Amino acid sequence: MKSNNVNVSNVKPQTGSVHRALFVVGVVGLIYSLLAFGIYTGLTRNAPGANDFYSRWVGARALFWRGENPYAEKVTREIQLGMYGRLARPDEDQVAFAYPLYAAYLAAPFTAFPYALAQALWMALLVVGVVAGALALAVVNRITWSPLVLASILLGVFLFYPSVRGIFLGQYALLAFAFVAWAALALARGNDTTAGILLALASAKPQPVILLLPVILFWCWMNGRRRVVWSALSTLMLLIVSSFLLVPTWLTDFLNGLRNYAQYAPVGPPLETFFKLLLPPLPAALAFYFASAALVSGMIGLVWKNRSRTWYAFQPTLGFVALVTTLMAGRIGTPDQVLLFIFWFAWFGKWLVQKRRAILFLSVCFLLLVPWIVFLNFLQGNQEAVVVTTILPMFTLFAFFALTLDVSRFTHQPLSDQVT
Repeated sequence: MKSNNVNVSNVKPQTGSVHRALFVVGVVGLIYSLLAFGIYTGLTRNAPGANDFYSRWVGARALFWRGENPYAEKVTREIQLGMYGRLARPDEDQVAFAYPLYAAYLAAPFTAFPYALAQALWMALLVVGVVAGALALAVVNRITWSPLVLASILLGVFLFYPSVRGIFLGQYALLAFAFVAWAALALARGNDTTAGILLALASAKPQPVILLLPVILFWCWMNGRRRVVWSALSTLMLLIVSSFLLVPTWLTDFLNGLRNYAQYAPVGPPLETFFKLLLPPLPAALAFYFASAALVSGMIGLVWKNRSRTWYAFQPTLGFVALVTTLMAGRIGTPDQVLLFIFWFAWFGKWLVQKRRAILFLSVCFLLLVPWIVFLNFLQGNQEAVVVTTILPMFTLFAFFALTLDVSRFTHQPLSDQVT
């Protein structure tokens, strides 16, 4: 007869893990609820905004509540009337639903609420997402959570210009960053299926992850972490196929929307803007194409060279990919530059180990203060000056070259305990 005795040696640890998980979920839920309540009572109830989210919210309502195509002219007019109080002029942002259709899935739960409340809930989600993403990167880069470090990370997130601007605009870019950061943590912990799902969800806003996703999946493939690749591709296929079932023409509608967007939003990537501010049109164009080719070539070479490194040791390379993305991947706005956290956290972790506190302090001061100074001094009415989009990517590029010259001091901790 088989014994029915239960080995209780593992019961307590498992129960403890469940209790810790429930406690964390409860605390995060409470913080999220308080944030949403504070944002609603103090801001959105009286002055709704978050224009980037509004377009997605209206599009998702049209899709899931009325069965309409969110790319349709009728829905675009509805968005314009709600945002401008009139139809948009040809030279204005048409505020159309210009994302992949499955971006509406993320907004779907919020469509059940009036916009003022939905905006508050969304903004609170972005706050929690960016903070959790920053903390995840700290873990990935082995930054110890001392009270001072934890307070510095939280303060930095709330002062960092891209994250602040992205929260007030309701930008999907912040959620894309959060998904990538959480996927990085899942990879470090060996949760490959979860990492793949998170990477696929990050593609709801393609521009910020157009280079990061292929590079991460390439690293996973080369290091035998192929479950991540299959999980990401399977999830992405599910998102795409379900989108076709809802709106068969969504892909062509989306691509047409991107083409139209380029006509009324002529500002290019920050690297192109940087050269245009310094040079006449033709030299600026030549400089941009030459620099872009050099950056992409350097990125490919760096990724290939470091393809066999552990996930921890690969973080500076991934940070450079994020930098190249913010410099030249289409119309990258300042909220998209929250991706630069990936670059800087990789170096912050090294500097803390090497006790290079002076360079860390000076870098943090620049990152947190200079964008705000430029923004306030070049403010054009209520519009962000185009020069602001160049500050953080160009400083980070300068820092990359300076740190590369100092590469002999960029030493790694023992990596034998890192999941590969």
